[in-house]
Amino acid sequence: MTQVPEPNGIRESSFGFLIQTLARRIDADMKERLKEHGVDLKIFANLMFLSAKDGITQREIGNELNFPDYYTSRNVDALIQEGFAERRPDPKSRRTTLIFLTPKGRKKAAELPKVIWASNEKSLARLSANERNQVMHLLKKAAGMG
Repeated sequence: MTQVPEPNGIRESSFGFLIQTLARRIDADMKERLKEHGVDLKIFANLMFLSAKDGITQREIGNELNFPDYYTSRNVDALIQEGFAERRPDPKSRRTTLIFLTPKGRKKAAELPKVIWASNEKSLARLSANERNQVMHLLKKAAGMG
């Protein structure tokens, strides 16, 4: 396939291109930082979510994180395999299990906010405090969250 060069500035003025570029950089940085803590990026979001809202179903986790059922199931299985979480029967429903963090999972989750903070700081280092607030406000607005 032949690459067709783009005129100067088109990609740099594309919201999607800029967001994807930044997201790839953040993703790579987070993977490296999490690796130092023995956590894979694929279970990171689930681990952090459960640290804030323990004792819920896999489906609730997937819905809250906007992950498909199969992906959530694999990630919960990985959490359990690492000893970070466990399944327990739901006392309200015989067909449902709830996911809880183990003490090991709580300890690991408590380590991770500083990892997130360091990665965010690296990504936002070139911005002033006011610019950081503006970027966060605008991204929330563009994402329909603000």
